[in-house]
Amino acid sequence: MFRLGLIRSKPCTRCGLEVNDLEPECPHCKGFSDLQAVYLKQAYKDDLIQRNKSLAKLFCKLAVLAVIITLVVFFV
Repeated sequence: MFRLGLIRSKPCTRCGLEVNDLEPECPHCKGFSDLQAVYLKQAYKDDLIQRNKSLAKLFCKLAVLAVIITLVVFFV
């Protein structure tokens, strides 16, 4: 039975990206050779790592700012 908001997916065996169970083929690596699918998977992982690094830097800056504000309020 179909429930609103629940779409089942699984990772593609070639590229590792999520694919809807209703799709007959992966739309990401469809038409690619095995080597191109490997490059796609690596590029996706590299992009995720880059985004996570920038997000981690942002959280560190916010944590330092929170500590500074807390110290200023405490000593004033």
